[in-house]
Amino acid sequence: MDNMPTVQTLGSELAEVENEFSQAIDEDLARDTTTTEVKPTVRNMIANTGISLKRLVDQMRTKEAELEAVKAAATVEFERIVAQGKLVRDNCHQETDADLHQIRTTLEVLDPARAKLAEMA
Repeated sequence: MDNMPTVQTLGSELAEVENEFSQAIDEDLARDTTTTEVKPTVRNMIANTGISLKRLVDQMRTKEAELEAVKAAATVEFERIVAQGKLVRDNCHQETDADLHQIRTTLEVLDPARAKLAEMA
């Protein structure tokens, strides 16, 4: 249960993803400007942009899969806790019902005896 991320963690992960995307774009732009000894052609710029976008899309899909896994794990954990709660409730009800039956049975016997004693007094 300690390894379950919290909502705060998800928010920081999203900020981290945004930073990673910005950093990847900056690196691609820096690489484009430092490796261009010859003036880039439009085709090269389009190709580089396509490569950069593909890399970013891949990163986003990876992060999407990770976040879906977090959601699935949270759902499984929630269902496990609900099942445990139902088990605790059912056990409590069983024990309480047994105690109530014993008290009611005892009262059924004692009430007439108490009434008889009250008449005699």
